[in-house]
Amino acid sequence: MQHQSRDTVTVSPPTFDRTDFARVDAALAARHAPFNRSWLMGRFAEGLQIRLLKSPEMGLVLFQPGKLAWRPILGADRALVVQDLRVGAGPLARDSAARLWSVADRFARYYGLSAVLALVGSGAGLISGDLAPGRGWLTLDQGPGGTRLIGRILQGPMALPRLPTDWDRRAAALGPGVVVQTTGESALLDIRARAIIASLVAQGCSARHDRLTDAAAAQARAVRPGAAFSVVIDGRVAGGVDLSASAILDRAARPRP
Repeated sequence: MQHQSRDTVTVSPPTFDRTDFARVDAALAARHAPFNRSWLMGRFAEGLQIRLLKSPEMGLVLFQPGKLAWRPILGADRALVVQDLRVGAGPLARDSAARLWSVADRFARYYGLSAVLALVGSGAGLISGDLAPGRGWLTLDQGPGGTRLIGRILQGPMALPRLPTDWDRRAAALGPGVVVQTTGESALLDIRARAIIASLVAQGCSARHDRLTDAAAAQARAVRPGAAFSVVIDGRVAGGVDLSASAILDRAARPRP
């Protein structure tokens, strides 16, 4: 069975700078985008796959082997995890998204994987629920903030993948003070993390950056399903990229119940 699609372009290290990936990535809004080029290059060595819809259409999909996925999904070793999927706005958006989901599905079938998985919801690191696939996909689990782990089971038997249940323990393990946790996948998010921390430290608040440096760390220590950017205050998740330094400082100053 052929897993290549005639209406998509494969992005790889040798072709990366000759494709439209950087332009499309920047044009299709997402809190975790645009991706850090160096981060992506490191992930290609781990099996990352990127496909673009052929111009003039706008769309991209990134997927990885579940064992090396940068999202905290349990039981994904025999699965393919869709890291990101975005398309241009308009009446054909759903059709464009369906074709990209199909690309991941065909790839997984070709290589004998048992399932295709993705995390949908709002916020950095999640695929928009508006682009979620339809028939044949199931909601396998739910996480904080309305995040859903969705999956298409291709062959079994297999234990269904799931999300962690120890979110509170993960956050508490980061200790006192303010901790901004990122994955490094977005240079802009890392810049924001450093700016927030510098502002808080300048005002006498204990703050540090916890950057998850590999897939194993993201799976074991990410405090939220999206993983890309989280703010933890005194061992409790406070929010994500929408929190300003002043809002974080205000919350950090409040007495804990």
